[in-house]
Amino acid sequence: MLKTRRLELVGFDVKYADDLYELWSDFEVIKYTYTPLITTIDDCKRLIEHQIKRTNKNFTDRFVITLNNKAIGIVGCVCMDKENLTFGLYYQISRMYWGCGYASEAAGAIVRYVLNEYPTATIRAEAVSVNPASIAVLKKIGLRQTHIEEKGFKRNNFELDLIHFSNA
Repeated sequence: MLKTRRLELVGFDVKYADDLYELWSDFEVIKYTYTPLITTIDDCKRLIEHQIKRTNKNFTDRFVITLNNKAIGIVGCVCMDKENLTFGLYYQISRMYWGCGYASEAAGAIVRYVLNEYPTATIRAEAVSVNPASIAVLKKIGLRQTHIEEKGFKRNNFELDLIHFSNA
């Protein structure tokens, strides 16, 4: 578990299914991600179980973001390249909590957590060009834009430019 000023980042658990269903069944939350739109609580439980199986057993790399014991989002910084210590950052916040600084607080906490354990790690993240809130989060936590990949994000029938960020 990680604690911030207002949040706790805890391991994935099926007990958060109702709250995470609220997150993953809202297309506005997941539209710029590759997370599938969840339509049943059972699908949500399966996705949580999938996240639990994918969590690094030696170094927890993905968390549920809680506020007063309610799950309000997820955050992760997963190792993409062990040899070069490259991690990929992601986060999602329930829409009712947008604009409160929770994404920056949680993302900043997990980046510090990874860099505390692996000081030479490279943290990478992406945001679609039409998502200024996510771009602002990445800049606020100290990541810098490295390049833009034209039409790098594809979901359903749309393609968007993808802005790449890194701490390196």
